[in-house]
Amino acid sequence: MKIGIDARLLERKITGIGRSLRILLENIPKYDKDNQYYLFTYEPVNFLNDFYHNVPTVRPFIPQKLFSPFWINFILPYYLHKYEIDLLFSVNQVVPLVKVKNCSYVSVVHDVIFKADKSFLPFFYRKYLQGFAFFSLRVSDLIITVSEYSKIDILKNYKVNPDKIKVVYQSANEKFYHMNLTEEEKQRIKEELNLPPKIILYVGMIENRKNIGTILKIAEKFERENTKISFILVGKIGHGGKKFIKEIQKRRNVIHLLNIDDNFLNKLYNISDVFLFPSLYEGFGYPPLEAMQCGLPVVASNNTSLKEIISEGGILVDPLDVEAIYLAIKKLLDDKAFRLKISKLGLERANYFNLEKTVKQTIEIFNTLSKT
Repeated sequence: MKIGIDARLLERKITGIGRSLRILLENIPKYDKDNQYYLFTYEPVNFLNDFYHNVPTVRPFIPQKLFSPFWINFILPYYLHKYEIDLLFSVNQVVPLVKVKNCSYVSVVHDVIFKADKSFLPFFYRKYLQGFAFFSLRVSDLIITVSEYSKIDILKNYKVNPDKIKVVYQSANEKFYHMNLTEEEKQRIKEELNLPPKIILYVGMIENRKNIGTILKIAEKFERENTKISFILVGKIGHGGKKFIKEIQKRRNVIHLLNIDDNFLNKLYNISDVFLFPSLYEGFGYPPLEAMQCGLPVVASNNTSLKEIISEGGILVDPLDVEAIYLAIKKLLDDKAFRLKISKLGLERANYFNLEKTVKQTIEIFNTLSKT
């Protein structure tokens, strides 16, 4: 079977979905010796080209946001037909609105955040996603989503056959791992990196959906106690994020880091004391899983998919209850035995999300359509 993949995300700066595509593509060759894979991009990409056939198509000749729908609906179908592709796979829920003859569509819908709250996304991007989701969910032969919560949310908002939606849990990047450091080693690394003695870590976009305002309120409570605790926020600025950056810059115990590599981030996961993730909406939630995989105790929201993904592997709290979050963090900082217990539970929970399982289930879904 010839499988075509919309691989344009490989040409951009890696984001959450782009990272998941890259990890999937890096591992498919280990488990699939039967199918042929074609990566459709704007320009040539150097990505495991001994296994994948890269098909450069047409470079954008108008702004990307306008060109992308044109490429999906007119240029990509031409190449699917030309290369006699049997199955198109899209990790970004967008597929051609008209079916190409003899070609099945599999799309990944991570969430329907655009239906959750208007403040979570810019107006035009929200409308763009709503429009494409409406048609993609109907045109796709199968839909992969990343949690049972997301499946329920899709069914709540769209009339789709439940059997058409397959849940495939994602896995954390293997670059993030438990370094098994002693407290003395952690302190030494903190000193070498000129970081504070106690660190509350957040990883994710700086935007409305991530509930950054609550993190800043909690940081203010700790600052009033005059403790040596600092909050490190790692992530790019997203929708509504500029107002939070202004607030961050006013605070002595909050540090914002941009553009750090995975090696440094892995160190942060391993030397920090608590991971805080009070997000208001997640279809899956990679950062808390990465933290658990590193043995960092997690305090996260008890909402959307987070309670499903984290489960007993961390402390789940109401994301708007500042006092409850504050007390959970304080208990982890003050009670070493409790902190070690949550760390161990997190490591055990992270083991459930297995990369081999994710890749094999995805290939199995492809092969299911080859038999129809």
